[in-house]
Amino acid sequence: MGQFVLSKSTVSEIAESLTEEYEAFRTRDLSQEPVAYLFIDTVDEPLRRWGQKTGGLGGWAICEEGRKVLLSLSPTNSESYESCLEVLRDLVKRGMRPPVTITTDGALGVTKAIDTMGPQSLRLRCWFHQMQNLQQQVPEQAWPTFKALGMDMRAAPSRQKAQERREQIVAL
Repeated sequence: MGQFVLSKSTVSEIAESLTEEYEAFRTRDLSQEPVAYLFIDTVDEPLRRWGQKTGGLGGWAICEEGRKVLLSLSPTNSESYESCLEVLRDLVKRGMRPPVTITTDGALGVTKAIDTMGPQSLRLRCWFHQMQNLQQQVPEQAWPTFKALGMDMRAAPSRQKAQERREQIVAL
């Protein structure tokens, strides 16, 4: 099979085009995005096929009409307070209105930054991350029952029903 080779000028043109597209994405106006739910987390991706992974701090949203949109992707691989605060400040500077909820994995730096920037939004812990943490703490033989009760509690139609289902879990 032949090897595909690009000239230096072609590589340079591609890099320049990608840089321009990223800058346009990174600086676009968000004031017209009706963000309802914001999600913030670090995503680790491999740079090369067998290489080391690098992270990016991302901000995704579900808009009022149900559309999903990537709002921000910062090259930082940290969920530190400073990194997250920088991302949130940038979203606000670009016109993002306060969302109804902000969901994270519970990292302390992210939580603190959200409390600083978004006190009017309800902060939620990501259900997937929460269940991963719980699975590590519950004995293996009890996990299927515990998980089913937890899912049932989460789907409760009222706070009272959720509390009743929580009491079932505690009684295990």
